[in-house]
Amino acid sequence: MPCSINSESQTAVQNVAPEPDLILEGAKVLNVYSGELLDCDVAVGGGKILHVGPIPFPATTGTVQLNLDGKTLVPGYIEPHCHPWNVYNPLTLGAEACRLGTTTLVCDNLLFFMLMGVDRFEALMETLADMPLKFFWFIRLVPQTPMEDEGELFSPENIKRLLRSPYVLSVGEITRWPELVRGSPKLLEMIRFARKLRKRVDGHTAGAKYENLNAIARTGVESCHESITAGEVLERLRLGMHVMLRQSSLRQDLRNLLSGILDLPYAGRRVMLTTDSSTPAFKLESGMMDRLVAIALEEGVDPVEAYRMVTLNPAVYFGVEDRIGGIAPGRDADMLVLSDLGHPTPEMVISRGRIAAENGRLLEPFPTLDWSRFFGEALDFDWRAEPGFFDIPADGVEGGGIAAFPVMRLLNPVITRIEQAEFPVREGVLDISAREGFNRVATLNRQGRWVANGVLAGYADRVEGIASTYNTATEIVVIGRSPEAMAAAVNRVLEMGGGITAVENGRIVYELPLPLGGMMSDRPMEELAEKDSALQKFLAERGFPFHDPLYTFIFLPNDFLPEVRLNSRGLMNVKTGESIYPARRLV
Repeated sequence: MPCSINSESQTAVQNVAPEPDLILEGAKVLNVYSGELLDCDVAVGGGKILHVGPIPFPATTGTVQLNLDGKTLVPGYIEPHCHPWNVYNPLTLGAEACRLGTTTLVCDNLLFFMLMGVDRFEALMETLADMPLKFFWFIRLVPQTPMEDEGELFSPENIKRLLRSPYVLSVGEITRWPELVRGSPKLLEMIRFARKLRKRVDGHTAGAKYENLNAIARTGVESCHESITAGEVLERLRLGMHVMLRQSSLRQDLRNLLSGILDLPYAGRRVMLTTDSSTPAFKLESGMMDRLVAIALEEGVDPVEAYRMVTLNPAVYFGVEDRIGGIAPGRDADMLVLSDLGHPTPEMVISRGRIAAENGRLLEPFPTLDWSRFFGEALDFDWRAEPGFFDIPADGVEGGGIAAFPVMRLLNPVITRIEQAEFPVREGVLDISAREGFNRVATLNRQGRWVANGVLAGYADRVEGIASTYNTATEIVVIGRSPEAMAAAVNRVLEMGGGITAVENGRIVYELPLPLGGMMSDRPMEELAEKDSALQKFLAERGFPFHDPLYTFIFLPNDFLPEVRLNSRGLMNVKTGESIYPARRLV
């Protein structure tokens, strides 16, 4: 269907329109507002869309004209919920996203805020605002694990300051939803403040029953990305929430989730798609938002609705539809050239009015950053671990006796349950190695002040020692059968200034340096994908029965996933908050 324009309006526009930098001619343009596919030309200037339809002003010598006959033009994709610290950093993720058509990322601030503080995180937001694609942010109200200085860092004053930023679109990922149900004064105050600023409130309602979802919705939570069944999607939609349907390396649920809305023609407009937090290997193999659109199309979602889920819907939800999410005058010139609607991976990416990528390749490398400006100097630790840190005393049990101990059993990469197991006692401590299938596990404070000890089942039971600074507590998680190898692995990550290291027979057998705060690398996505795959292979060969071992590191110290966790409070029952086996001070 052709766009139309009358001569009177054409004359008026000629008198006021600036000169275009770029004219796209002959494409079929997906109008996500009307649901039509129109034969239109599009003029771009100064990073904005100037005109859609027959172009009423002439090209100048500086205007680039592209003939797109037979091609389809759609808005740039929007990722509404991502964690740009999954061993990659924001620039690495941004480059990968941009080449595949994502022109806007809405990012989690958690690790940057925890590692940088308010001032340096604000400086990071300001710096990333000038990148080839857009970075927006959601702000955490609480951490994911108990912190000694939690009240100071996550104070109402700091949160309010961040929420006022123009780069912040929402409160995000409120993992401690039981506190919302109980009426936490701080959380409710922050939600009211965010809504007064017309910022959105994104929830994290994993495991919440229907009655609790009602209570959470009453507090002002407006969306959730944690549905794992079609029924959970419908529960949240029926309670007035928007839903973000996830396809990630950890949870590949999108096909099933979409089945819940296929027969509900009005539900799709409150649906967005997200890759959430996916590992480097998964992103490189499976794509980004383009792959999610492809899955939606394969599952029978109407093409216009499928594209709305990654363009207009998130733009409307976050209140930025005047800037992004559609191809219309005054919007940012973020557009993708497709062969047709059935093939959502773009042949060309136009971001901020410039051609950024063609056929999956960036035309120019992403800018680099001096990360020390934001993280400070490289981590330098003045302590070292000892094998005795990982002993569990058997108080009151004589040598040669048997002692029971609460064990964390992995049910999948992240969910645990607690069970009792008995271990022989040797020289006053549990002899974990005497039983097959069990590992020692510990969370160590980065400054060497305390250690929380436990026993882990269902992991790779032939690992001597593997240590990681990569976790949302920003501490050190170490797992293994040998206290000597565990100490050596910890000491190696301390020497590296952060990362993941495995030790066997006294030598390093796997290593991934993470010099950016101990959480992220500055290496390209391809290299990180190789390291990610190598870690999966290494652990699988030693008995790890699941996928995504990085997620085990991420979540072992947190305070919100069932059933038990290991953090500064020790071995902790998440539901009751009880410390089952307390952490001990080292200094």
